[in-house]
Amino acid sequence: MTRIEDARAPVDVCLVVEGCYPFVSGGVSTWLDWLMRTQPDLTFGIVAITADSRPRDIKYDLPPNVRFLKVVPLAPVTRRPPAAQLDFDRAGLIDTMCKVLQNGDPAAFATLVALAETPLRRKPFPWVRTPAVPSYDELAGSYLCWEVMIGVYQRIAPHAAFADFFWAWRNLVGSLFSVLTAPVPPARCYHSISTGYAGLYAARAAISTGQPAAITEHGIYTNERRIDLVMADWLNDTIHGGLASRDTRTDVRDFWINSFESYATITYKVASKITTLYGANQSMQRALGATEDKLRVIPNGIMLEKFAGIIPEPRPRPTAALIGRVVPIKDIEAFIAAAAVIRKSIPDVEVLIMGPTDEDPEYYEMCKRRVTELGLEDTVVFTGRVNIMEYLPRMDVMVLTSISEAQPLVILEAGAASIPCVSTDVGSCREIIEGAADEIPNLGMAGRVVPPMDANAIGRAVIELLGDEALRNACGKTLRQRVETSFTSTVSANKYRDLYRELDVT
Repeated sequence: MTRIEDARAPVDVCLVVEGCYPFVSGGVSTWLDWLMRTQPDLTFGIVAITADSRPRDIKYDLPPNVRFLKVVPLAPVTRRPPAAQLDFDRAGLIDTMCKVLQNGDPAAFATLVALAETPLRRKPFPWVRTPAVPSYDELAGSYLCWEVMIGVYQRIAPHAAFADFFWAWRNLVGSLFSVLTAPVPPARCYHSISTGYAGLYAARAAISTGQPAAITEHGIYTNERRIDLVMADWLNDTIHGGLASRDTRTDVRDFWINSFESYATITYKVASKITTLYGANQSMQRALGATEDKLRVIPNGIMLEKFAGIIPEPRPRPTAALIGRVVPIKDIEAFIAAAAVIRKSIPDVEVLIMGPTDEDPEYYEMCKRRVTELGLEDTVVFTGRVNIMEYLPRMDVMVLTSISEAQPLVILEAGAASIPCVSTDVGSCREIIEGAADEIPNLGMAGRVVPPMDANAIGRAVIELLGDEALRNACGKTLRQRVETSFTSTVSANKYRDLYRELDVT
């Protein structure tokens, strides 16, 4: 039974999450649920950052050691702001905002935290001696905020379209103000599962309370936002620098990307510990200010005992399956195109797409149209959200077509069930399928790794595995052995217990 209790009692760890647990199932959310359940001696609170204030269905029963769930919307419902006296230095605030948005300056961010926690006197009753800190409405809706926005625009992006800058400001800085004005529940440490706004909240909590912050990144948030923004057709480029590409002017797309990178830099510099799932991610963390003494790799772990009872079932049709949300970053469209390639060689193939379809309804509709256009109605099946334990015995090959990943749990789950994988070359997928450079002895190939967004390569790799039972079984056996050796739940849980011990939580 889901419990949401009072956030006033201190907890050992306050987890700060953005756009996932407990409202989105699978992926990082599954990992978060695992993390809390493998640390039964610790108490947890959850601050879930959401895009807006709309009610959301909770997809998980919270573990028994969770004491509260608090939702922080980035775009809360606004009211007419009270007439607060925002006696902040305009020029100084412009300078501070530029340092936060473009330089990732933690001292400037600490200045904003202090300003957001400074009690104000409110008109029309200045004699009332009950000052309170600024509300979100007062900060985001004040005339001073408008003046500061103009000043930042003139300094950072004067050549960009102002209307586009205005909406970028509303999103980037409005969300920042939401993080700055949201209550901070008491905890012995604040553990964010990304940079972005979750990371800013953890950094703000660390500055406000003096307690440590830790960051764990699966995928690198800034890299994923960069991909989203580069591909975004709702952003219009208004600065054209020509073929030389030496133009140093800032367009609104650049402003978005630079701001997210600055937010990450602030988070890395304030955090006491920074973990990720595999070593290659650390180069991106270092590039944005993470120092070597804070960095650590903690791979995901899988609970092998859950998969002990899985016995392959007779399949009437060769089956390739993808487990993942139907969203662009998973590149479901490439899997659909690959299905057309596979069917040419294996006419009776069944292609399963297993995951929630409600996160991006427009993309889901586009994927369904693509299935129809390619005449794959009898080949491709969207199952929606399923219990994968019921489907694993039916799979011959697991496929992952993402354009950005970290260390996907679905590949480890496939390995636990001895199912070979075809994966795009993203995150740590090559290390899992082919073995890391330091794997001694190297166990061999556990599937195939292909370039992202290459439907033909994906299709050919699936055809190779479906068409060769001996190869398929050998790859599945290798993946199972690699998971047993390097990716167990117990090893991973112990490393997080050590992390919390170093943060003086245990």
